[in-house]
Amino acid sequence: MNCQFCTEFAACETTSRIMAETAGGWVLLPTIGALTPGYCLFMPREHVDAAADLSPARLAGIATEAEQMRTVIQARYGPVILAEHGPRGCELGASCCSHCHLHLIPVPDPDAVLTAYEKTGGPGHRIASLTELPTVTNGSYLYLSPRPGQHYHWHSAGFARQFVRRVCADQLGLGEYFDWRDHPFTANRDRTLTELSADLRSAAA
Repeated sequence: MNCQFCTEFAACETTSRIMAETAGGWVLLPTIGALTPGYCLFMPREHVDAAADLSPARLAGIATEAEQMRTVIQARYGPVILAEHGPRGCELGASCCSHCHLHLIPVPDPDAVLTAYEKTGGPGHRIASLTELPTVTNGSYLYLSPRPGQHYHWHSAGFARQFVRRVCADQLGLGEYFDWRDHPFTANRDRTLTELSADLRSAAA
C-alpha cells in the first residue's frame, strides 16, 4: 500500500509531531500546509479510507473526541470548522489521499465556508452528527461541520481536489497558496505544535 500518512506514521519524526492520541488510536497533529496557526488533522493511525467506512458505534466516540479537539483549538485560535473529503474505494473525489483525515481549520467566518460549499454542491444534506455518515453516504463525499452541532454532507461530484483548503485559503487571503505540496507553511505548523501541545497538556491536567 502506497499511503503517505501510513509512511509518515512509520517514521520516528512523525511521532514527535503528534500532540494527542486517543485510546482508539486516533491522533491529532499540525498539518503540512497549515494555512493558519491551529490548522490540524485528526486521523486514525490504522489505514481507513474514510470516516464513513467505520461503524456508527465507533464513530460516536470519534465524534466526541473531534469536538473535544475543536474546543481546545478554538479556545486559542477562534472559530474552527471540521471537514473531510471522504474517498471510497478507488474514487478519491475531492480528496488528495485515501487515508481518512478530518481537517480542523480556524477560520474568520464559518458561515462563509458553508456558503462556498453550497455554491458548488447545492444545499447540503443536514445530518445530526458525524456518526450518520455510514448510513447516508454512497460513494465519495464531502463532510462539513461549520460549527458544533451543525453537520452536512454532499456527494463529491463537482468539487475540486483540496476543496476545503481552497475555500479557507480564499477566506484567509491566501487563495493561490492552497496546495499543501507547494506551500507547507512550516512556521504556522511549528507554532501550532508548540502552542497546542501546551494547551492540550493543560486540558488533560
